[in-house]
Amino acid sequence: MATPVHPRVQTRGSRDDRSGSGAQVRVLVYAPSEHRASWVETELELDTVMVQIGHSVEHVVSALVEDPPPRPQVLVADFDDLEPGELMHLHVLREQGWFGRIVALGDVPATLRSSLSIEHVIRAPFARGALRDVISSSRYGNSTTKLPIL
Repeated sequence: MATPVHPRVQTRGSRDDRSGSGAQVRVLVYAPSEHRASWVETELELDTVMVQIGHSVEHVVSALVEDPPPRPQVLVADFDDLEPGELMHLHVLREQGWFGRIVALGDVPATLRSSLSIEHVIRAPFARGALRDVISSSRYGNSTTKLPIL
């Protein structure tokens, strides 16, 4: 029986392609700029990565905290294109219990990096292989699940 795939998910390779860790990394990408989105897509062309595209901050938050498991473990977001209201809305991720990793593209102030617990920041100009190295060299195999509210 095939596992249902969310309509906003684009897979790379087959589900049987696994890395040495035995798990496929689920990555949600929010990059409104067409140039950066194509760079991210090129960087994440790995058999061990399943890419989901977020078309708005609302879609990103919904996919990470409301969609049924398995949820993406990594959020890659272009912070240079985010409006102040969108930045505030991203904090809902942490408030709602999503403990995945965030990789930021662009310039991110230290206070925002701390408040969102951003793990990596990749600044422009974006070198070939920079995002690929971050994703492939880190251990992202841990699953994230919603914690019950007591």
